[in-house]
Amino acid sequence: MKYSRLALSLVTCVSIATALAAAPAQVERGRYLTLIAGCHDCHSPKAKPGSMDPDPARLLSGRPSTTSAPAKPATMGEIAVAGDLTAWHGPWGVSYTANLTPDPTTGIGKRYTEASFIKTIRTGKKPEGEDLLPPMPWQLYRNMTDEDLKAIWAYLKTLKPVTNNVKVSPVPVAKK
Repeated sequence: MKYSRLALSLVTCVSIATALAAAPAQVERGRYLTLIAGCHDCHSPKAKPGSMDPDPARLLSGRPSTTSAPAKPATMGEIAVAGDLTAWHGPWGVSYTANLTPDPTTGIGKRYTEASFIKTIRTGKKPEGEDLLPPMPWQLYRNMTDEDLKAIWAYLKTLKPVTNNVKVSPVPVAKK
């Protein structure tokens, strides 16, 4: 009896240690996947104007309020984009990149769980039922494995929470 309790305790300790050791590897995998999937290209404000380098203080925090929405393209079917790639105007309308940090009021911490994050990437529908708009290539990302999406989720949860309410601002009227 004593030995079976000891064996159970040892197995439990080994399981917990294995899970804890796997967590950094999963987070690192998620960081890697966000890099190669180009998430920073659109979801991270840039370090300085004209640069495509993400601002390390605002990684994946979405469209900054200082980025103006692009004007409606003059020709139907064309796409206009803000210089920092965080706001787009195309045949679908206007889209702004979301705050993917774990901020509890303006980021993924407010409306997503791991399961709803995975469901959103798989279906192209946000938890509220809204569509993910272009240029978000969810049709490609839905082919990632569950393990990959869980790793991305694990990485996003480690980011510094950035309060950035990505509000829809009026679209400037094209000058004639």
